[in-house]
Amino acid sequence: MHPFIRKHLDPASRLGEVLFGLIMALGFTASARLGLEETDNRTLFTSILGCNVAWAIVDGVMYVLTELFERGRRARIVRDVVTSRSDRDAIDHVAGELDQYLAGVTTTAQRLRLYEEILETLRGKAWTPAHVTRDDFLGGIAVALLIVLATLPVVVPFLFGLATPLAVRLSNGVAIAMLFMLGARWATFVGASPWRIGIGLMSIGVALVAVTIALGG
Repeated sequence: MHPFIRKHLDPASRLGEVLFGLIMALGFTASARLGLEETDNRTLFTSILGCNVAWAIVDGVMYVLTELFERGRRARIVRDVVTSRSDRDAIDHVAGELDQYLAGVTTTAQRLRLYEEILETLRGKAWTPAHVTRDDFLGGIAVALLIVLATLPVVVPFLFGLATPLAVRLSNGVAIAMLFMLGARWATFVGASPWRIGIGLMSIGVALVAVTIALGG
């Protein structure tokens, strides 16, 4: 599964999906501590896993829709450029999309030359309406798989016949440890300190869960 997920999701997407899955699982177990007298390991296992499987399906569908939206937006840009009444209008369309990314690292003259070259390239292209592709579906499946896989270590403590309070504490510990490891992994992509990012992400995760519980989640 790992090569499949790596093929269809970029590092930022993979890290983000794991983070969301862990936050949801940690929030569920933390909230459950408020009513442990009515909760057993089986209920927690099925509830946490079921909740995250449902979230995995929803997020997978959202991934497909987001990809479709982005492809439609790019198609609209091409359409607006090739149907513009003048080169000035076409360049304005391109600038409207790219200035926010390039203004800090280029001069106005440099961007103008770049946009003129982009215009020449787009003139030969035909725009077509966006549609869902096979890669979109596979990416959505990868998202769902990643969330479910990230949840499994968190629910394992509920399978060992431990007392429910102890199983909850172990589950929370696993989730918090995974948040630290996720942050350390994140640091390798941004060139930061694994310890600092790991502890920071772990702290943010715990804080988000505390907010969730405080608001009745």
